[in-house]
Amino acid sequence: MCSQASHADELARSGAGFIVGLMAMYTQVYAQFSEAQERTAERRAAALYSGLIADLSQLNFADADDRRAFPPTLHSILARHGLFGLTAPGEHGGLALPLQEAIDLISATASFDVSAASTLVIHNFLALPCIEAAPHIPEQKHIIWGATRGDLCAFALTEPGAGSAPRHIEASALMREDKVRISGRKIWIGLADWARWIVCFARASGPDAKGRLVGVLVDRQAQGLKVTHEHRTLGLRGIIQNTLEFQDVEVPRAYVLSRDQDGWGAASSSMNRGRIGVAAMGLGALERAIQLAASYASHRRLGKLRMIENSYIEQLFGQMVLRREVVKAMLAASCRLVSAQGAPNVYLASATKVLSSEWCGLVADQCVQLLGGRGYDEGTPLAKIYRDARILRIFEGPTEALLSHLGRCLLSKATRDEIADLFRSVGAASVHAATIEELSGLDETDGAVLIYAGWLTTLGLANAVVSAGCFSVSACAVAAADLVSSELATLRTRAPARQSVEVRNRANRTLTTFLQDAACSIRSPVLTDDYLKLVQYV
Repeated sequence: MCSQASHADELARSGAGFIVGLMAMYTQVYAQFSEAQERTAERRAAALYSGLIADLSQLNFADADDRRAFPPTLHSILARHGLFGLTAPGEHGGLALPLQEAIDLISATASFDVSAASTLVIHNFLALPCIEAAPHIPEQKHIIWGATRGDLCAFALTEPGAGSAPRHIEASALMREDKVRISGRKIWIGLADWARWIVCFARASGPDAKGRLVGVLVDRQAQGLKVTHEHRTLGLRGIIQNTLEFQDVEVPRAYVLSRDQDGWGAASSSMNRGRIGVAAMGLGALERAIQLAASYASHRRLGKLRMIENSYIEQLFGQMVLRREVVKAMLAASCRLVSAQGAPNVYLASATKVLSSEWCGLVADQCVQLLGGRGYDEGTPLAKIYRDARILRIFEGPTEALLSHLGRCLLSKATRDEIADLFRSVGAASVHAATIEELSGLDETDGAVLIYAGWLTTLGLANAVVSAGCFSVSACAVAAADLVSSELATLRTRAPARQSVEVRNRANRTLTTFLQDAACSIRSPVLTDDYLKLVQYV
């Protein structure tokens, strides 16, 4: 009996040993397989990146900018590389790239042409995710498959009297049992006249509609949908932007993306991804501007020295590079949070977009200045970058609107904990606490206070992200953190103080006096109402 028991124990031990050995072998094989997969993915991403760069290098974007039209082969190049399905699932024909890899490709495209990168952001980050989140729409897989192959998708949110503020949208969607009737006007809609599908947002009306916002997928060829005005914008001249007139456009109710729910959730999620995309565009344009200016400064001589050897210019280039490092780190942190949470963090996405767009504009301006008359000449790429960069501070929420929102959320008891959690996730809980303490006692309804609080949040997050070290492998991360600290110190010298009613009235009187003087001056005629109130815009 004892011998049988010991034999059983021995078998059990040997069996356990076999299982342990098998598990160890499986773990080793799985680890090797995962590493092989990662290496394969890295090789694929590297090949895609280098192939895209090689093809874009052959195109004349300067000539396209003059003609206000993309190079004829651009669309086919982007489609061939799969860039119309950057993050779309593989089973739907997409590349299924992680967000960071998609962002790298958008930045690379923006370094050649911001208009081309804008096309990728509108299609991949704004419109397509709304369609992917609506599996109930008819032939959804077929629509997405076509989109990943080059059927462009537009995102129609902006209106003349609302901008992109959802609470002021007036376009209506009359909800019937089997149909939706859309009426209204949308302006500055990128890709509108080239699109196969348009994601349109309107205010629901009809029984039980409750005035909620709805997203509706509209066929570009739908009866009653008219493309009217083409906006001749300061920059982004390669991409078409139109006014859309919805004149009782009827769509099957199955094409309501949000069904019976408020559609603002889907729109907000897309816009947050769009802000990350705009930040990536800013990074690419910023990098190209530095390259061009540095190349010029390396050859241009000031006396016996080259420009780049001048101590002032050395420091200027050093600051430009550090700004680039901060933006890269902020983008990496934004992508990391998307991977961890499945969706962008609204506060970090907004802060990243603000910083990238503002600093891209600053660097482009500094680079134009360094080149002097050559920088102002349309024959050099810097003039184009300067014009294109200007829209980034407006796209997907103007800087002031985003800063006000960040400031309001920081100070509001309803959302303060959410921002506190974000600061905590990047190891900066003390920064959040100090910011709250600094703002205590200020008027939370004052616009200047909200902007200031938004900047404190933006730069505080940037400082935390760069200082964390895990979002940037650059050797100059410490110097980048010092730059952000310096920006914070400068910001605090302009901290808003309580303004008396008399001070505010004085500002109003100053403006009124100027307008009266200008109206009486032949040298400063006031523009007529007919000129200011263009029918396409108002």
